[in-house]
Amino acid sequence: MILRPKALPALFLSLAWTANGLAAAEGFRMDFLWKTDRKEERLSLLRRGPYIRIDQPAALFSLIYNTELQSFLGLEHLDAHFWSFDWPTIHANAEKNRENGWRLRSDPFPEDPTLIPFTPSTSSPPPRAPVFHDLARFTWVRDPGPEGRWTGRAKEAEEAVVITFPMNGDCRALWLSTVQELKVLSQIFHFLLGREAWPESALAVWLSFPEDSGMPRDISWRKTGGEAGSLRLIAEQWTDPPSSLFTAPKDYQREDLEEIEGFLPQ
Repeated sequence: MILRPKALPALFLSLAWTANGLAAAEGFRMDFLWKTDRKEERLSLLRRGPYIRIDQPAALFSLIYNTELQSFLGLEHLDAHFWSFDWPTIHANAEKNRENGWRLRSDPFPEDPTLIPFTPSTSSPPPRAPVFHDLARFTWVRDPGPEGRWTGRAKEAEEAVVITFPMNGDCRALWLSTVQELKVLSQIFHFLLGREAWPESALAVWLSFPEDSGMPRDISWRKTGGEAGSLRLIAEQWTDPPSSLFTAPKDYQREDLEEIEGFLPQ
């Protein structure tokens, strides 16, 4: 059976007040506890204007994404370095470059991307996995009782349980737009660098959950092979985070990323 999260009364009061007490939302910071069979760590998600920031304290890493420019800024805190690139430049160069065209087979710009095969004039290696792919889609049923607990099942035989709390319209709109952008940046990031920006199973739950059913505060899931995980919101602030958090610290040094050199103009 899937492990069902338990609601915490004190947290419920605090979060319910926060969700209902704000007239508008322009930015936020959310801190989560992410657990899997292999690890437990904290994650932070911040939003200010067009910027999204993800903090992975255990990896000493932060990722900053500009939703308007589709640009990435990575902060490697262990050695005080940063790197940056923008997706439109990489996408345009890959389309023009015969050597890289086979590596990039999808159009990232529509809201719901579809794969566009690339047909080179000469033989090429087998294509990499596409940049964008569908996530598991759950069908949800609300459990009996006043707690706001939902159970979801996907065609892939995945199971998920969600505990929700109320959220006003402005907060919900900002949250939903952030989650949509989070999927895009996560899949680009994984395609180029082979690293995980945000737990994909959590994104699948968030994106398939009914929009008018509240904010998923505590989610857990179990995959077909038995792999289980959970993501629990432990703190939130519905105010703009400081602008300094969305730029590289002045004492950080720039470094190049070998993983994307082949995608950049020569």
